[in-house]
Amino acid sequence: MSGGTAGRQINPAPAKRVLLLTHRSPEVTREGLQAVISVLDEHGVEITTPASEVVKHPELKPYLSNDAATFGPGGEDLILVLGGDGSILRALAREAATGAPVMGINYGRVGFLATIERQDLERGLHRAVRGEYEVLTLPSLRAEWSEGEIASVNDLALLRGGEARIADLTYAIDGEPVATLRCDGLVCSTPVGSTAYNLAAGGPTVSWSVPCFVVSFIAAHHLDTRPLVIGAQESLSVTNSSLVDDCDMLSDGQLVGALRPGRTCTITLRGPGVHLGTFPEASFFRRYREKFGRPVNA
Repeated sequence: MSGGTAGRQINPAPAKRVLLLTHRSPEVTREGLQAVISVLDEHGVEITTPASEVVKHPELKPYLSNDAATFGPGGEDLILVLGGDGSILRALAREAATGAPVMGINYGRVGFLATIERQDLERGLHRAVRGEYEVLTLPSLRAEWSEGEIASVNDLALLRGGEARIADLTYAIDGEPVATLRCDGLVCSTPVGSTAYNLAAGGPTVSWSVPCFVVSFIAAHHLDTRPLVIGAQESLSVTNSSLVDDCDMLSDGQLVGALRPGRTCTITLRGPGVHLGTFPEASFFRRYREKFGRPVNA
């Protein structure tokens, strides 16, 4: 699903095969890994994992699979991620085109995208394997420029590059010029990414059910600069108006290229849908309250 439309699948099929992925630092998940394997074995679930995981955790060698193996929608194939939001994002991007649901077990600092907390690991895993969850299909960004194309689950950022002291960026919506700004850069985010870099840049938090994306400006040298919410069917074009300096392009926090002077990048909410497994009670606003808010008085 693409084009900025969110969808929901209730109670997918029980899992028959699980792709197991973990945090980049093996010591973070070493203790919980055996508990995860034990629960999956109890349910007779086939466990698969890529070679990169075996390097981190040699005990996963019996479950080594071909890195080219693909997983499908419906819940019989489930991707379990022991990690933080970065690990979950990478898994969502990796399997976006397949439709396979991704469920995160929180081994990170925030874990906004995670559904299962460590203290509830075994109970949560039993529920997940039985298919007692929902699959949310959420939109991603698509960015196109002269040197390439990329999809971003969380956000795409354009930042002053090299030794540049400031970026000059001109932006338009559906071809209609809006403004030229001098700033450190801008960040475009999906609703999923609105609680990440966008939030730190002063942008609005967006419910996952709202079909839109947001552009927020970083250290803009203008008094009237405000974040902008853009419709799912609209396109944002950003031109590097600098005479000499590149802008670095970061997708979900990773450097993916540069926008040269005079070049334009077009960003839409038409990337492939990503599929997040979540329990019904782990709603967006419950996550928001528990991860970022203050306790609600009884």
